[in-house]
Amino acid sequence: MCEAGTKFVPIAEAALLLETTEMRILMMLKKNELQGKMEDEAWFVDRSSLQLCSKPKASDIIKPGCGGGCGTGCGGH
Repeated sequence: MCEAGTKFVPIAEAALLLETTEMRILMMLKKNELQGKMEDEAWFVDRSSLQLCSKPKASDIIKPGCGGGCGTGCGGH
């Protein structure tokens, strides 16, 4: 899946390529984990910053020790 091509892709395509959500892509842009640009009120991600060979894992999104929505009020969120 490491392919060359269009330099910038819409966030929806970036989310599909990384097997994550558009919200996560926006968060990664905000944290400068991905490079991108806003054009015509829409975000586009630099394909080279996606690092398609090393997709983010669930552990990159969910804090360690947290089941991700248990609802028990453990304070892990």
